[in-house]
Amino acid sequence: MDHTKRNILQNIHEEMVKGTFNDLDIVCENGTTSANRLVLAAMSSYFRAMLTSDMTESRTGILNLPTVSLSVFQNILKMSLCSVDLVNEDNCVKMLDACEMMQLDDVKNLCHRYLKESLLITTDNCLHWWRLMNRYNVPDLSNRALSYLIEKLTDFVETGNIVHLSRTELLEILFKDDLKCKEDVIMKGVMKWVEANNPDADDVKRIFEMTRIDLVDPQFLIENVVFSKFISDNNCVQQMIKNVQCSEYLTTGCHSRYVFHNRRVDVFVLHHNKTSLLSCFTPEGTWKDVPPAPVDPGWWYSAASLGNKIYITGGESRRKCTLVYDVCRREWETGPDLEEQRHWHCMATANSKVYAIGGEYSNTIEVMSENGTRWQVVGDLKQNRELAFAATVGHNILVMGGQSGESGSDVIQCFNTATRCVSNLRSRLPYRSMCLRGSVHLPDVYLLDYDGNVMHIQVTGSDGEIKIQVKSTAKWRSFEYWFGVLWQIGGLLSFSGCETNCEIRKYNMVEGKDDNITFLKSTRSGDVYGVLPVYHSA
Repeated sequence: MDHTKRNILQNIHEEMVKGTFNDLDIVCENGTTSANRLVLAAMSSYFRAMLTSDMTESRTGILNLPTVSLSVFQNILKMSLCSVDLVNEDNCVKMLDACEMMQLDDVKNLCHRYLKESLLITTDNCLHWWRLMNRYNVPDLSNRALSYLIEKLTDFVETGNIVHLSRTELLEILFKDDLKCKEDVIMKGVMKWVEANNPDADDVKRIFEMTRIDLVDPQFLIENVVFSKFISDNNCVQQMIKNVQCSEYLTTGCHSRYVFHNRRVDVFVLHHNKTSLLSCFTPEGTWKDVPPAPVDPGWWYSAASLGNKIYITGGESRRKCTLVYDVCRREWETGPDLEEQRHWHCMATANSKVYAIGGEYSNTIEVMSENGTRWQVVGDLKQNRELAFAATVGHNILVMGGQSGESGSDVIQCFNTATRCVSNLRSRLPYRSMCLRGSVHLPDVYLLDYDGNVMHIQVTGSDGEIKIQVKSTAKWRSFEYWFGVLWQIGGLLSFSGCETNCEIRKYNMVEGKDDNITFLKSTRSGDVYGVLPVYHSA
């Protein structure tokens, strides 16, 4: 039967090439051919809608395809009817573009397969392929191109290709955890981009907020940044640079020599076992001991990082306590008490300030003063939010999911740190989540909840309004309450454990399954409440 079907379709194609039963003129980019409307309508819903409605094409019998070359149309026709693969280096992208418009998934899949097997990514074309594969929703190839760009960022900056990035693309790269080049190179790239793209003052400020000014050679800052037109006119950025204190100098006689440190990110696991509150997972894939805290806050404390410090608040035993761990000095200190009791709450940092949000005993939001001597209540959620996840978006903090009352919530509340107003967004999460953890890489936010629901959302701002777009959802495994998550390119790492050693698993977002990767277990046991990536000097 399959053989008969193939023969029929091949005969139909041959007759169309001869023009025997054709009743449509196809006007392409560089030539004209003919086709049969019944065959085209059967091939694609795009043609069906065009030829069965009162559109001009249906009435005149002339179908215009001004962006499709004659050879590409003829190849697509033959591939669709005769089950042959005609994709090659010269026609692949043009064919992919045409099939996207014509809604021909089978031919699109052949183009995807060809690119996966044959695509050669270079410093000069990685941006092109990143954009193109995003446009055609091919995430594995898009991630591959972006990974190459990040790996070769030094070359990308030196060749000047960085100036071709959009603002959103530049910010997405600057937010990545695994930039391996020196911060001087990153700053050099930023300056090239700013000078070539003439951004407004707010964009310049946002870009500099995403760089590690404290890790840039001070001499480079003075000679190439401070006195440039865009920076000298921007008071906010000038103040950022003034506030930077170099992390380390080596002195010889009366001269100082700056010692450069690469960007480093350690993952600190909130890992409660009496006064053992943190475990550190290093970029080298090893575990590093963190000294015990001076007191035990009890289970279900929360934490946020700011600069080189981790701020821990609340807990079942000491609901108002604040503990501060200095990552570089590896020292603990006790901070000021919270204004209200907190447990099962969440925390966030925004505009260089630390916020404690909601929980079992309070609906309010507190902020620590700039001098770190006291907490102050600055907002009211007006509803109970336990085990929620907080994501910082500019000067806003989004509070998502968690328990409200005794059931899971899909509500997203927005706390504006400038106006101190709390509002409910119209958008909601795709699932009601009893316990929600996440990893923020704006505009992308990756979420995992108690029931093992994986959510990828994008957060954008338009005319001052925050908008949420659900990009994808998937089902992984449930870690109940005892887990934290961290996004890495192509996947989501889970750090989980309940009175056991912390285990790490990786979920491949593209393939929708666990990656077969073995990570070293921690040597410390205890309940896991979340993870914090902390950027600091090595």
